[in-house]
Amino acid sequence: MIKGGNMIAQKATEAINMAVCYELQNIVKDHGAVYNSGHEAYAILKEEKEEAAESLELFESHFKTIWEGLKVNILNTTDIYQARQAALALAEEAVQCVAVCDKFIETLGGINGDKK
Repeated sequence: MIKGGNMIAQKATEAINMAVCYELQNIVKDHGAVYNSGHEAYAILKEEKEEAAESLELFESHFKTIWEGLKVNILNTTDIYQARQAALALAEEAVQCVAVCDKFIETLGGINGDKK
């Protein structure tokens, strides 16, 4: 479970935790409760991390476009909307990363498990 800090409202943190639970349920339904090995779990987490990085790169690209437009007094809501969509994709990938981490932990026997 994500521990909320001062970054966003507590209700938003609760909603993120619910999204993680839903995503984990989907992963378990489609692929089982645990990974076959730590190596498989790592590979899947790496893939999700890379997808999140791609979403961040896309957001940064739109962010730069917004800034370039602002410097010449051109505001384009399409650019802002595209940045929003990229940020939303990043949030979705982050939720997937958390769900994969939760399944990874379960695969290894829980947080205090002895499996290695």
